[in-house]
Amino acid sequence: MSARSAVAQHQGADEELLAAVDDGPGRDSLSERHRAALRLADAYLGHPADLTDRDRAQIAEQLTGAQITEAVLKLVSYSHDKVMVALGFDFDEIRPFTID
Repeated sequence: MSARSAVAQHQGADEELLAAVDDGPGRDSLSERHRAALRLADAYLGHPADLTDRDRAQIAEQLTGAQITEAVLKLVSYSHDKVMVALGFDFDEIRPFTID
């Protein structure tokens, strides 16, 4: 399990939601708003230049400017560990850190 999945579960995501996010065809069970957010995330994490004008319009239709900004800032924050994962230094055991 990735650190992101552990944090998502800690914040209320269940296995079914995580599976839908990971599985392209399984995304049909998600709301249009959630699919728009995933489209944004996929483009940011994959190849931002591939985001089409149609994608941008659909994202803007489903998310406010503030939500888009928040999502991109979270993606920047969450993706900082990509180098560690690529080098094989991802954590063997996930222990989410929270300040309560």
